[in-house]
Amino acid sequence: MAEHEDTIGIEDAAVMLRLGLDATRELVDTGQLPALRLNQKHTVLLREDVRDYIREEGRRQAEQRRKAATGKDRTPKPATPAVRPKLRRQAAPDLRAYETPGG
Repeated sequence: MAEHEDTIGIEDAAVMLRLGLDATRELVDTGQLPALRLNQKHTVLLREDVRDYIREEGRRQAEQRRKAATGKDRTPKPATPAVRPKLRRQAAPDLRAYETPGG
């Protein structure tokens, strides 16, 4: 049993990645996630490769977030007093069309 602990199927990889089977297959099909296709029914992945993918992708996304955060203007803006917008007066609606004759 110990020799099989290093390899997992695509279903287990999907669970590790918290993705659906189709999304996991897409990662395999595009080569983003290394896998061995034995035939049309069996795909084998190394558990460590899935961990490496999570680690590398997490670092890549963290770097993108860091760049996005540092690219923003971090200088404090002066506080502006709250100004209430002026309400526009509207003419009352013409209700004569709704009046009943003799009433």
